[in-house]
Amino acid sequence: MNSTTSMIAEEYRIQQWAADIQECQTRPKDVSVAAWCHDHGITKANYYYRLRRVR
Repeated sequence: MNSTTSMIAEEYRIQQWAADIQECQTRPKDVSVAAWCHDHGITKANYYYRLRRVR
């Protein structure tokens, strides 16, 4: 049962990350990735980690 719950939680997390990445990629041209990350409360390194995991 724990593995099923963990799998579902991971899927949900990946979906959330994908939505965040999509939002960042459609940000205005004058906003950098670092600025977008700061505004959304994540580090730039964490953004790129999430990007790798989603891909």
